[in-house]
Amino acid sequence: LAVELIEGGWRLKPLHKKIMLSNAYRMSSEGNEQALQLDPQNDLYWRFDMRRLTAEELRDAILTATGAINLELFGPPVFPTLPDEVLATSSQPENAWGRSEAADETRRTIYVHVKRSLRPPMLAAFDAADTDGTCPVRMVTTVPTQALGMLNSDFMVEQADRFAERLAREAGDDPRARIERGIRLIAGRPANEAEVTADLEFLDSLRSERGLDERRVWQVYALMLLNTNEFVYLD
Repeated sequence: LAVELIEGGWRLKPLHKKIMLSNAYRMSSEGNEQALQLDPQNDLYWRFDMRRLTAEELRDAILTATGAINLELFGPPVFPTLPDEVLATSSQPENAWGRSEAADETRRTIYVHVKRSLRPPMLAAFDAADTDGTCPVRMVTTVPTQALGMLNSDFMVEQADRFAERLAREAGDDPRARIERGIRLIAGRPANEAEVTADLEFLDSLRSERGLDERRVWQVYALMLLNTNEFVYLD
């Protein structure tokens, strides 16, 4: 690959194309018992290493699934709403962070303003690059704050509400149709019968055991879908 990069005039795009069209890059992440016994660490690249979405990818994927993403190109950076707890860490909370229009807050993460002392919680939790220094390689951590943020943050609650509204808008009042549409948007595949049955039972339990009203039931279900491994991990 190094030789091809040199011979190709140091152009990266042809190299990227070669890598992405290679057999190793296009392998499935699915394992098999024999191969796992012989090479559990995948040192020989016999399968694709499943990876979690990066912080920027995850935020963009959430906004895409909920239908809220703003794909406008170019322009100045945007300022998503930060929790009061984050702003309180600044010496001047009222002046520490800008304010963007609601439509601009849902632009792609590449446009989010970078300030070293104030980092959006989702980006900080999911290992976005620290701008205090160079970052040749991103480390991938797994810590409790990631799960807590994905379940409880204001951003996720708002997006779950939007996702539930999208399911109602696109699939109507039929619970089965909403479930099938939700799984299609989250996983990029059709739902199977076992999943639909299990999810219908889950919705019923939210009504009967938790006493939630219909809107809250679908908000919780939408939040659950946004937290599934199949959504957060690329395999």
